Amino acid sequence: MTDDIPGRRLTREDLAAAYGYSPTHLKRLWADRDANGHPPAEKDGRVLTWDAAEFDQWDRDRRDIISGAEVARILGHADSSWVSKAATTMPEGFPAPVDWIDQAAGYGPKWRRGDIEHYARTRRTSRPPAGAGRPANARAGTAYAGDPRLDLARQVLAEHPDERPARHIERLHERMPGSSASTWTKILKAARDHPETP
Repeated sequence: MTDDIPGRRLTREDLAAAYGYSPTHLKRLWADRDANGHPPAEKDGRVLTWDAAEFDQWDRDRRDIISGAEVARILGHADSSWVSKAATTMPEGFPAPVDWIDQAAGYGPKWRRGDIEHYARTRRTSRPPAGAGRPANARAGTAYAGDPRLDLARQVLAEHPDERPARHIERLHERMPGSSASTWTKILKAARDHPETP
């Protein structure tokens, strides 16, 4: 955000111009520095200044910390209830929170965006145990046979054949919340590969 000049000092007005924050917002961040780790300031006469590189790193780190609501959005959950449970009973590979609003009360877990995005890319989808067989009404080659989500995906594809997959997923979330975007992507593929209704 700022020029990478070692030792460069920025006033609050410089920070507002460089980062798009209002001076009032910057004053609030400074006032709450004991809680948010805001970098220290130096006085140049009567004006406070901050080290450009130090502020930039702090701001990047702060923006990278996300709440359960944003985690839920990235993972494709309709709300943050799954995320709240996962914060204390973590599924395989799910990253531990890096901060809490109140850890003793189990309130307000926070994660690094990069950790959650990595989990979203690499998590394993649950599969039936080996030897469990297919449901009685399942068709060979259709992993979601008998799943009402497959019928809904076929319906959405039939009703909106020219829309992009992202819009199909939005429609599916609206009609049947609770599944992740990656799961809906797989279901949409199954619906395209097997358009017939079982």
